[in-house]
Amino acid sequence: MPAISQAFRCFDEVARRGSVRKAAETLHLTAAAVNQQVLNLEATVGVPLFDRLPRGMQLTTAGELMIAAVRRSQRDFDNALSQVEDLRQVRRGHVNVGVPYATAEHLLPQVIENVQKSHPDITFSVRSGNGEALQRWVANGEIDVAFCLRRKPPPGVEEVRAYAQPLGVVTAPGHPLTAAPRLLRLRDCLDHSLIMLSPEMELRSLLERVDPRLTRLGRPLVETSSVPMVRRLVAGSQAVSFLVPDNVAEDVEAGRLVWVGLEDQGAALHSCIYQRSGYSTAVAMGLFLEALDVEINTIRGRFDTQHALRLQAFAN
Repeated sequence: MPAISQAFRCFDEVARRGSVRKAAETLHLTAAAVNQQVLNLEATVGVPLFDRLPRGMQLTTAGELMIAAVRRSQRDFDNALSQVEDLRQVRRGHVNVGVPYATAEHLLPQVIENVQKSHPDITFSVRSGNGEALQRWVANGEIDVAFCLRRKPPPGVEEVRAYAQPLGVVTAPGHPLTAAPRLLRLRDCLDHSLIMLSPEMELRSLLERVDPRLTRLGRPLVETSSVPMVRRLVAGSQAVSFLVPDNVAEDVEAGRLVWVGLEDQGAALHSCIYQRSGYSTAVAMGLFLEALDVEINTIRGRFDTQHALRLQAFAN
């Protein structure tokens, strides 16, 4: 997408690179031209936007405020262009989205593939992070939408869609904990070897709120921030872990893992889509959200069916 202005473009790139020279190389401009654009913008604002330090250019407090406004303006400009292109019946556009790391591994690639089958000219920018970072990027205009576990959004950000994303126990096929039909609570799993996400991971803190006894068990068999590692280790052992359907759908469908939802009240989670308040959805973004909706509901349908059959077997 074209920049809303050359001054904004130079300012943003210097902020990203921390250097006028590096920004100039990226923009294919001279360092003098980039520096002049930054100086012109500072003159317009009336205060310095950067501290000029020996190690590079660092945003001042005023610069932090301005960069957030510039990026929001650029996102709004890109969004308007996408809608104008649709009015001209141009079948292209750009989607700027943020998701958790595990979602970027399987769910999102599948959604992107589905969109590009019918709209091959739609392009994507994807950033990964935790829920707090994703919502902050939405608020700052760095991404258009975020998909993450539900949390209170910051000012200027709103929840627009929600999907059930319950916590469940994950085991290898044939594991005694999940082989027989039974209702499971977190307490039923604590006597088994555990492979846990690291304490800084959001799912870990949610689990500890579901049953505080988890915090008193001592060190688990393995502790990691990598969801792929959790899946791999669980599939090859008698250990158990705890993940949401989004994390394990591919492995469950392939028969490499078994997932059973926990019956604890606090295990009923939701993943949500967040966007800036008042954001007007561009056509490309609308197509993406429709494809995401279909894929999430397909996964949910498979897991709901599995859960219903398990409850039926338990009742019998």
